[in-house]
Amino acid sequence: MIVVSDSSPLIALSCVDRLDLIELLFGTILVPVAVRDEVMGEAVKIATELPPFIRVESCAAELPIRFLKLHLHSGESEAISLALERGAQGIILDDKQAREIAAELGLKVIGTLGLLILAKQKGLLAEVRPIMSQIIERINFRLAPSVLNRALSLLDEPEL
Repeated sequence: MIVVSDSSPLIALSCVDRLDLIELLFGTILVPVAVRDEVMGEAVKIATELPPFIRVESCAAELPIRFLKLHLHSGESEAISLALERGAQGIILDDKQAREIAAELGLKVIGTLGLLILAKQKGLLAEVRPIMSQIIERINFRLAPSVLNRALSLLDEPEL
């Protein structure tokens, strides 16, 4: 299964030392060069280098990236372009506009909250709430409280 990720989910999960969830759920994932550069340039770095399950690949076509950059940041644009080029089964994105564009282009989209929910459903996590709380607090992760509380309610966890 081919899955491509943007930087936000990688940074969010690394700040709570749960980057392993991506590997446990998807195995190897692909990231474009712009995402690697964003992740390695962040104050909350994953490490001095990316873990072995994250493979960096360049996008072959520049035109789709240039078009997507009219609406999105570099990492999101390259991630969507790479996912389309490689025929990815999914893309991991948090930005609302990027998620909408990726879905319109036929990509199956999941975000950080969705990853945590999936991990709980697969028995990899006992609770989503404490991890999401830490992510929100540590990196000022933007998520509508109504979205988070609805997800927590569906998981039978207390709302924030």
